Amino acid sequence: MRGRRGYARPLEGADRITARAEADELLIEAAKVVRSTDPYLAGHFPEVTLYPAIFLLDGIRQAVGAELHRSPALAAHLGPDSPDSTDSTEGTEGEWLELGSLDSARVLRPMLEGDELRLLIRVSAGRPGALRAALDCRRGDGEQVARMTVELVRGGTS
Repeated sequence: MRGRRGYARPLEGADRITARAEADELLIEAAKVVRSTDPYLAGHFPEVTLYPAIFLLDGIRQAVGAELHRSPALAAHLGPDSPDSTDSTEGTEGEWLELGSLDSARVLRPMLEGDELRLLIRVSAGRPGALRAALDCRRGDGEQVARMTVELVRGGTS
């Protein structure tokens, strides 16, 4: 099968996103409030709302994809989109990126109901056709809860 795969968006990775291009990097700040009413958390842990760290990966992917247009050099580093692909992300904004690799991940504290998470993401060029994204995730009180480094690639082709 050629072209983009159809994916259901499992969650909203961020409630709001701001970004700026700086030299050869893209600096992104995204915010996400942990809410027990979010459908993807229902039944995740009985008695406590705990935000799964794996969801931070999708937050990185979504935020970088949404803001990549701010850095044409980084978008060009990914290479062209497949010319014969069909866009199954119609109605969404930004680039469809996928996780190429998880280079490092460390979760330092739980992310609980009511926590406002600040995802500070520094994006730079990686190997040809890939971007490197370094995440520093903090609660609203400034306490670091997680850090990750990932490689993102243009997604959806088979």
